[in-house]
This record gives sequence, structure tokens and C-alpha cells, in this order.
Amino acid sequence: MEINGIHGVTLTVAGMLFLTFCSCNQRSDTTLTFSDYPEMKIGFSTQNFMQAMPFSRESLEEIITYASNEGYQFIELRDNSAELSKQACERLAAFADSMGIEVIYEINLNLLHPEFRGTFERGLDNIQLFGEPAILRVPVANSEFAGDAGKTGWTIEELKEVAVLAGQSAELAAEKGITLIVENIMEPFFGNSPEYFGLNDFFKHTQQVGLQFDLCNAFVDNSRMKADPEAVADYLAGLGERWVTTHVKTSIDGEAQPVVGENPLPVERITELMGENGVDYFALELVPVEDKKACFENHEASIDYLLDAGILEKR
Repeated sequence: MEINGIHGVTLTVAGMLFLTFCSCNQRSDTTLTFSDYPEMKIGFSTQNFMQAMPFSRESLEEIITYASNEGYQFIELRDNSAELSKQACERLAAFADSMGIEVIYEINLNLLHPEFRGTFERGLDNIQLFGEPAILRVPVANSEFAGDAGKTGWTIEELKEVAVLAGQSAELAAEKGITLIVENIMEPFFGNSPEYFGLNDFFKHTQQVGLQFDLCNAFVDNSRMKADPEAVADYLAGLGERWVTTHVKTSIDGEAQPVVGENPLPVERITELMGENGVDYFALELVPVEDKKACFENHEASIDYLLDAGILEKR
């Protein structure tokens, strides 16, 4: 819908919403900056709040306001089944824009899930409403491992199927100006052909798909094959432009934690690798807790850790 404005200027509904929000919202002067890599951006996933806050436009606006006030530059909007309406996305996009917050859109059904295609198509429609950085994230694996505790990795048939689906989805996304990225989940980071196949094999069989590297998932107890941190670091260093974003969270004794801290692959090391490889999006993904106040405190504690480590500066 378009409406003619003053002096013949045509305004879309989204544009009108943006102007409305700009009149009453403003980004805080507080800024979080990476000490050695000022081009990098810090954000967090809204999944961190999913146990403490309802999934609604109002709660997402509260989270966006918090992100802006604390000096973050982006959020990852976790909409597991792409349930947000077009109207809600338009309003959220205008609100985030007015607060100086970029939005990465995340769905949470993996490529081989029976309902992936419909969810992906809805998610693809929604992410186009948010503008830059125009990134859509999906988990690379999950359903194919459910109910089979002894399964280590993909079979060759599954690898081929997931690679084809990923390639087709990435092409559809690229046609609309969207970058499709996959997150490593519980699949092995490295395969052992022909016994089983892992994430590195997936990237050998795909081209347009990017990676959201999760700093914790390759090293926790529910990973089907824990990876060696140095081997992972070496692999990431050679992945080039296909490494797009990073989920930063902590694993202690094989368990993911609600606050960022020491890690099998240190946060300092991953920050350095990101900076050297032009990976700009550094997102806190924390184990969610039910208490809303504790959610905010966990973010603050994680930022304090990064400040104390000299990774971040707060201005």
C-alpha cells in the first residue's frame, strides 16, 4: 500500500511506520566496540529470552529497546516456525530501524525436517521486510538424529539430500537478495568417510550456503562427536567468505552455560579469527532462564566478561 505524501513524495506503510517511530524513539549514545576490530558488530539472539518473555511484537520491541540502550548493533530474531505476520514484521522492522538495530532472522526447523519448506518460505518472505544485513539462518541438522542416540553423523544419502536442499534454498534466497546461513548443531563437525559424514563434508558439497558458527555446539556432551578445538579453529580460518556469523556461548564440562566465559575454543581466539576473516556479526547466544531479570543480568555479566578480557570497549 502506498500513500501520496507532501510534494508528491510516495510513502509506503513501512516508511510511514519508520517516520512515526523516529519521532518518539532514539538510539542510546552508549556503544559497544571491539577493541581490535571496530568493523565487527555485537548483538544477541532473542532466543535467550524465550523462557522468560512471551513471543510477541511487544516483547520483541522491549528486547530491541534494551539492545539499543546497551550499545548493541543487532539482534537475531528467533521465530522458530516463522509465525510472525507481515504486519508484525513491518512494525518490528520500522521500530528496529528507528533504534539503530539491525535484524538477522532465524527459523528453527532444520533442512531435513518435514515442515522445513513451508517454514523456510514464510521466513524468506519475512526477512525481506527487515533490510540489511538480509541474513536468514536455519539449523543444518536435528530431526534426522532424533530418536537415534547411537547415530554419529549423516549417511552419504542424507548428506546428498541435505546438500541439495540447502543449495536449492540458498538459490531461492539469493534471488531475493538474502544470504542463507546454516548453524552447526549436534552433527559431527568433521566426518569420517565412509562411516559417517559431518559439517565439513556438507560445505564440500554446497556453494552458496554460509555458516553461522556456534562456539559451543561442537564441544558439548550432546554433540554426536566432540571436535578438537584447534582443528575447528584451523577449519574456520580456511573457510573464507562462507563464514558469516558466530554464536558466542560457553561450554563448561560439556554443558552450555547462561553466561559467556572460558571456553574450549577461547573467545579471544574466535574474535581474532573473526576479525582476520572479515566475519562481522558476533552474537551472544545464552542458555535461556525463566526469570526475566536474570536474563538481563546474564547479558550484562557476559558483556562484563568481554570488557574485562579486553575484547570489547564501552563508550
